[in-house]
Amino acid sequence: MKKLIASTTAFVLFVTITFNAGAQANNASKSLKVWLLAGVNLKNGPADNSKTIATIPYGTIVKPVKPEAGAKTLTVDFNTAALKEPYKLSGKWIKVEFKGKGGYLFDGYLSAMPALEMDDHGFVETEDAYLKRNYGVLKIAKRIPKKGAKETSIYYKNGAVTTETYFDGCADHKLLLKNISLNEAMLFENVLHKNADAAQNIKVEKQQAGGVKISSYDCD
Repeated sequence: MKKLIASTTAFVLFVTITFNAGAQANNASKSLKVWLLAGVNLKNGPADNSKTIATIPYGTIVKPVKPEAGAKTLTVDFNTAALKEPYKLSGKWIKVEFKGKGGYLFDGYLSAMPALEMDDHGFVETEDAYLKRNYGVLKIAKRIPKKGAKETSIYYKNGAVTTETYFDGCADHKLLLKNISLNEAMLFENVLHKNADAAQNIKVEKQQAGGVKISSYDCD
């Protein structure tokens, strides 16, 4: 999938989600990474109007401590270039430690999954580079007919699959991510397309068989 800002975008949801699931389901038991490009504000209390102690940059690892009893789920509007309307990102205020300081973060912006890396110029790695670096390749399958579209699928050891189909100077890109919540897929897509300049018809779709599919196409 090329690094591209969406000129025509779409967002498809097949389920309604009002809570964090998948890898975010038990945030208190693991180290988490910041997935908000602008960073997240560490607060001295579990409320947005609490005093900001520090701003924690994208990709930083934070350590959750014992969760607050009775913490309520809330939603925030999450804007991305791939969506026509804000996505309702859900999460809770959790207590964390960062550089010896204790405070509260909204965990809707956090995930246990490895963060996409960026170079010194702010360009984000491709999903293929990300998956190879963190999980490794299981197999590659190619379909090259005498006529029609050519297709390449790469299967990764964590269950993810990328499929690229080429036809008439254009390419369809499909990325299937397993063991991931819809919240996390939205965070992933937002970072992945940070430098986008030609991707069209971007979609984020919850799959009935499990996992989330991120798709788009672009033309030369």
